[in-house]
Amino acid sequence: MIDNFQKTRICIVLLTIGLILSACGGSEATATPPPVITTEVAAATEPPVASAPAFTIIGAVNRDVTQAAQSPSLAIDNANSLLVVWAENSSGGVRQIFASKLAGEAFQPLGASANIHTNVLADFPIITLAGENRAVPWIAWSEPSPGFGNTPQVFASRFNADTGLWQQAGQDRGGGEASLNIATDRAGTRPFIFGGSTELGTPPVPWVAWEEVSDINPSSRQIFVARGEKDETAIGGFRWVTVGQAKPDGEQTLNVDRFRISSYPTGVFAETANSVPWVTWWESGRDRPSRIFTARGVADPASPGGFKWINVPPCPPEDETKCALNINPLNEAKDASMAAGSTVAGESTVPWIAWPEIGQNGKWQVFVSRLDVSTRNSFIQVGGSLNVDPNHDTRNAIIVFVGNVPYVTWLEDDGTGKFEVQLRHLASDPQTGTWALDTPANGFNLDASLSNFNLAAVATADTLFLAWGEGDPASFASQMVIGAFHP
Repeated sequence: MIDNFQKTRICIVLLTIGLILSACGGSEATATPPPVITTEVAAATEPPVASAPAFTIIGAVNRDVTQAAQSPSLAIDNANSLLVVWAENSSGGVRQIFASKLAGEAFQPLGASANIHTNVLADFPIITLAGENRAVPWIAWSEPSPGFGNTPQVFASRFNADTGLWQQAGQDRGGGEASLNIATDRAGTRPFIFGGSTELGTPPVPWVAWEEVSDINPSSRQIFVARGEKDETAIGGFRWVTVGQAKPDGEQTLNVDRFRISSYPTGVFAETANSVPWVTWWESGRDRPSRIFTARGVADPASPGGFKWINVPPCPPEDETKCALNINPLNEAKDASMAAGSTVAGESTVPWIAWPEIGQNGKWQVFVSRLDVSTRNSFIQVGGSLNVDPNHDTRNAIIVFVGNVPYVTWLEDDGTGKFEVQLRHLASDPQTGTWALDTPANGFNLDASLSNFNLAAVATADTLFLAWGEGDPASFASQMVIGAFHP
């Protein structure tokens, strides 16, 4: 339920994007698409350019504008169309996973709810493309399963264009549920799905990384990775194969320290023909600073799934600081994201990683590193802090490539506790590391008075798409807004 103040907020937003809904006193919602709102952008702190970039608010995607939306994820399909998936509250205290596709200037639903159980709180959806010509959308998410004692399970589904529905995929773990969890009695959350192929000329398949409660320490979490293989005997025609060498206890965790809490895995395919899987994550706990780690998948027939994970940089025994990506491994770092790209057209891509880290002043700063293209066994910092104001905290840093130009977007405190979307791009060679500010003078928000929660980004060769929530979804009917930035 929402109070009158919240309803007034929603009405303002709806009128702004040109929708008429009963929540504002009308009768029925119309199908009129929202108008395109374009703002010419000129970052005040940067030198003027010949033609100013443009930012366009496409609109909000909530299925029900009286309910809070959160946890967005974006992808571009093989027709260069934008896909978005998110979690949205429903009446009765439950939450659904929804997806939509941008058709012209309006979003059209892509199937119904993807939930396995529609009466639970599902969350952490993520979307990618796989299959021939990357034509098949895949999503992964987490939801508690009544069949497994309400323990959160990781699920993945592919979109069936013939039925217009999401079809779960994987081995039947009981009750017709294709959970990816290593153990269904241990909570699995925050999956990250990414499509790729390790064999040149073969269609990409879905890979999923996720965090799961450890079997050796219930207070810690491990990172696991599995890839999809075609199997007509499995649900949805695919089975999941866990990837990576087994540790002494027999589990294929990527953790540097299996007694720490691992969080927020992300993955990409990079290097030669984008055929090498990479995963990054961060670990916290045990009275040590939280640290960013990454690992490359290396072909190994002796390892389950045919690959083993090698930390980059290498991790010597008993000194994880040597393989931590933190600018200062004695400072806290978190929420790393990764993209595959190159600043030189025609060159092989390498992983680039962006994350917030505590700076010398005690505030969270956004930093970027990339794989050293000469050694391919270490990472090099690209520039300094990206913060608009280094004295303000940041969170949710995301890096993407628009063509051969890396862009980083994040949320930054404006000094009052309200977080705003910020955006920069690399305006020099990586060695110089100059990041130019692209944030419009009046910001990205549809409603400038609201703080931003959650953030997602994806790009084509010439357009950067952003998704963010306006208003705290824990207490407000936050709208999931989508915008396009044209450099």
